[in-house]
Amino acid sequence: MTGYLKIAGSAALYGMVAATSPVQATEPDHNVKEGQAVVTTLGSDTSAVTYWVSQADGWHVVTTVDTKNAAISSGTGNHAVVRFSAVLQPGQSHSISIPVAVGEKQPALHIRRVADRIEVETEPTLLN
Repeated sequence: MTGYLKIAGSAALYGMVAATSPVQATEPDHNVKEGQAVVTTLGSDTSAVTYWVSQADGWHVVTTVDTKNAAISSGTGNHAVVRFSAVLQPGQSHSISIPVAVGEKQPALHIRRVADRIEVETEPTLLN
């Protein structure tokens, strides 16, 4: 349990640091520094914040996705927030996609660990 709390505490600390200087994933340099937040727009009502911290077992990558549901009109109850985390070794990656209607372009967030860096990119794909 102590190890988990240590990781959670480190992630919370880096989350606070990351929140102070976010970059947009649409900027030319997709490389993410440790503790730096990357804000990615995945649609008109959906965005993601990604950051990572180095731990002994790998790099812990955390992505929080916030999507607004236009069908729900209550003031504060129209957001769905989901948090994803993964431990990436060099060469590993993971993707997060947002559901859309058939025939629409599905926004996807691709996160890769390439050697000593993390890359965050978006790539919409057509959902058939």
